[in-house]
Amino acid sequence: MLTKQHAIVMWIIWFAQLQAAFMFQFFLADGFSKESNLATPMAGWIWLLCIAPLVLATGIRWLGIPKMAEPNKQLVIMIIGLALCETSVLSSIFLVARDYPQYQIGILMVAVVSIIQFAPSYATPGYKLEER
Repeated sequence: MLTKQHAIVMWIIWFAQLQAAFMFQFFLADGFSKESNLATPMAGWIWLLCIAPLVLATGIRWLGIPKMAEPNKQLVIMIIGLALCETSVLSSIFLVARDYPQYQIGILMVAVVSIIQFAPSYATPGYKLEER
């Protein structure tokens, strides 16, 4: 059964992770770069390392969480999905930012949208999950 405390904890964790994406950008990548990308294309494996966690997180959000009826399981799945989103943010900072700063900002924007989709509206009292 979902309690008010479960909902509050989920919202706090979600909000902290959303803010962490921006904090990482400002403290680890020194803010938003205005520099240009290198002329050579970025390696495909770097794109894969940055985008694949977001695809997995989206799958978890829309295929995994709706199947979970217990708040504790929802919390665990939500944390796993948010960790995948943060993985993408950190990968883009450490692997992409130096040579492709504009791509890094683009990956950050997609990761923030991915984090936003985890907003625990499903943990709000009165929200109906699909029973399976």
